[in-house]
Amino acid sequence: MSFYIITDSASNLPASYAEKNNVGIISLKYLLDGEEFDSYVENENDVSLKNFYGRMREKASTSTSNINAATFEERFTQVLEEGRDILYISFSSGLSSSYSFAKSTADELKEKYPDRKIYVIDSLCVTYALGLLIHYAVSMRDSGKSMEEIRDSLEADKLNFIHLFTVEDLVYLKRGGRISPATALVGSLLGVKPVMHVTNEGKLEKYDKVQGRKKSLSALVDKIAETITNPKEQTIAIVHGDCAEDAKYVEKLIEERIGAKDIISDYLTPIIGAHSGPGTIAIFFKGKGR
Repeated sequence: MSFYIITDSASNLPASYAEKNNVGIISLKYLLDGEEFDSYVENENDVSLKNFYGRMREKASTSTSNINAATFEERFTQVLEEGRDILYISFSSGLSSSYSFAKSTADELKEKYPDRKIYVIDSLCVTYALGLLIHYAVSMRDSGKSMEEIRDSLEADKLNFIHLFTVEDLVYLKRGGRISPATALVGSLLGVKPVMHVTNEGKLEKYDKVQGRKKSLSALVDKIAETITNPKEQTIAIVHGDCAEDAKYVEKLIEERIGAKDIISDYLTPIIGAHSGPGTIAIFFKGKGR
């Protein structure tokens, strides 16, 4: 294989997938009460993620950090020294500076390795939308497509990967500046839940609000029904912040109302979970555009 597909841990892809499909994962880091952890580890499991969200419910402080240029240089150089080209598919630039570090590092390394190719794609996606984008890239690679063909296809198609979110507790969105303190206070008092999506610029944005948890979950499925294309031919991904029963409820609604070739459900890993909190439900699929 003359090129290597690499992404980062914001893709939510499990280590088993990466190993089976020869995909490289560069780990972002998160802090939990000041202690730093890699968000991508080979033995991650539901118990450790349940503990992470349990700590958050106990008011542990959380934050995340970007992948720096030194990390990109080390990982990219290793691949280039092996004589392989690189297709790096990054976490959205609208939510992280990692893309800009990857791009500047790639530009510098092209001068040092003029016979090698390095393509860096700003996915404008996060969590399993990025994971689904990687899956499409892997499928094209395995069918014999060139790195350039895959790059061009992903660039043309990436804004059709839809992200829908809702949260249980508004305090985490308030901490991250996604909503104002006044909105969080009023929303919490009235039981108002935001329904959010990722924009064409790769930023998280509120587009609706409903009263009550069940209504917010139903609103997600309403939006899927409006925008999804060819559901019987695609995989829909659901991730949750330690609220598996709510994820099962949403999965059942999707099966009843929409159907899909496949529905996968998994924990939301800490890079996004640190900012959205326990009780987050997010859904990802291909649609008509954001």
